Formats: sequence, C-alpha cells, structure tokens
Amino acid sequence: MAIAIAIILGLVGVLLLWYGHKIWKSLTTGALRGEPGEKIIELPTPRGSLAPDETVFLFAEQFVGTASAEGSTQTTGTAPLSQQPVSLRDQANRLIYATLVDQYQQERLQFRIVERDATMMPPFPQKAWELQVQRSDALTSSPLLDCLNVAFNVIYKQRGVGPADEDSETLWISLDELLEQILKVARAEISFWKREGVYGDLCNYIEEALIARGYLHELPRNTWLERLRNRELRVNREAIEQRQQAADELHQRLTEFRQAYGSEQTRQLADDLTQFDEEANQELSNWAAPLDELPLDDALRMSIYEALSSLRQLEPSGDGR
Repeated sequence: MAIAIAIILGLVGVLLLWYGHKIWKSLTTGALRGEPGEKIIELPTPRGSLAPDETVFLFAEQFVGTASAEGSTQTTGTAPLSQQPVSLRDQANRLIYATLVDQYQQERLQFRIVERDATMMPPFPQKAWELQVQRSDALTSSPLLDCLNVAFNVIYKQRGVGPADEDSETLWISLDELLEQILKVARAEISFWKREGVYGDLCNYIEEALIARGYLHELPRNTWLERLRNRELRVNREAIEQRQQAADELHQRLTEFRQAYGSEQTRQLADDLTQFDEEANQELSNWAAPLDELPLDDALRMSIYEALSSLRQLEPSGDGR
C-alpha cells in the first residue's frame, strides 16, 4: 500500500512539474521578433503635415537636445530617430513653446505681460509679472492645440464670457491657468495607472497621437511578463525622415521669433534651440524696468518653465516625471 501511495505521489509530482514548466514557458516566451514565424508588420503611410508639437517630439535632436545617459527612466525619454535619451522636462517645455509661438506667428494667439503680486513660491518667488494669452482667431489642430482650445472654452465658460465680451478683459487668461487646464484635458485620456507626472504625461500624450497617426508603432507584447515591462515602439523612420523639411522650417521660424523678441543673450544663442538655462535667468524674475521692455521670448519661456514646475511641485511623486 505504501509503495502504491509513493508511486501515485511521484506521478502527481511529475505532472505538476511538467504543468508548471509549461505555464512558465507560456509566460516568458513567445515568437522572437524577426523570426520566420512572426507576422511582418507593415507600417502605415501617415498622411497630412506634422504640427509643431509633433515635429518637436519626432525631431528632438533639433529642438530639445540629448540628456545624460545616466538619468533616471523617470526623468528621461528617448528621441525617436537617434534613440538618444532626452530630458522629459526640457521636452515638455519645448512642446508647449513651439506650439504657442506657432499660433502667435499666425496671429491666432496674442500675448501680453501684466503686473501681479509675487507668489513667494519657487522657482521664481519674487516674480511680480505674468504672461497672459488671448485667443484671437480659431486655432489650428494638433494634440496640444486641441487641448488648448478646450482649455480656453472651459475657462471662458467658467467666466461667463459671451459674444458681447469681444474686447473684454475677461478674454485674457494667465498662461499658468491655461497650462493647468491643458494638463487636465490631456490626462482625461490617460488612465490613472499610466500617469507619470506633468512632464511625462505631456510627452506621452504626443507620443500616443503619433502612434495613432502611424509615425510610431507599438510592438505587440505576447506574454504576461512582457506586458509588465515598458512597451517598445518601432519608429516609422522613412515617414519621419520625409518630414525633415517641415522640421527645418519650424526651426527657422522659432529662431526668427527669438531673434525678434529675445534678449541680447537669447539672440546670440538663437540658432541653438536645445540650450536650456532654466528657461530664463533671475534678472528677468526681478524685472524692474517697464514691462513692455521685457523680452517676449524670454518671458514666454520663463512662464512655461514656471507654470510646469509649479504644477510638478504639487504632485506627491517628488522628482519623478
């Protein structure tokens, strides 16, 4: 009897080992990418031109610059073409900057600088001015511009702005308030579990739009363990490289804006859009001269940096994305 029980237990043990091994293989293995059995993925041919925010994301080397390879995955992303690391903070700032400048140059947005009380909050606690924005014409379409359009509509509705307020002061909105609303709109399409902080969420929002348009393609994750890892994207390199002229043209327009509206220091560095010096200096935050003499380009970059930094500080995740 004891021998029979031992044999049965032995057979059960072998069966469990075989079944466990089979489950483990199903979790950890799948068809290797590039093997003959894998289905060849044909990337779609994207149609239409790239918007400024999409251009800055895809051609990060021209507009953002690379970051240290030692940076945390929570603070760095990857430039699609070169696969070099980029700072998510710098990238998010550039995405907003290029979008706003583009609409200003098309006379769809207006900017003005007005006095305000110092906030006493970092990064510029003594700054006693703010940049305000008004929508003067219908905005063009892009991932961030669609969010901006919604942000304007929400704030105007909250203020009770109507057709009779065409020349009203209520049409002017601080950039801080607009960027906060833009982030809310973008996050409405991002699940809670995928949120990665202010900078990461803005960059990922553009990335998702580029996946939808076919410039990037998310590779399938066939096993359970693969789904736990970060997703892997395939770059539609041919389609992106065909948009190089659009990137060069945007670079030129941003350079012209800096040369026309920047400080002397900014104009000297106008050709290199990857320079990042906290987007401004303390001299501007303590500006004592008339506000109409404050360089608009520097004021815009500084205001974007301040707004995103302030939003970042309100989040519980510290120095992450």
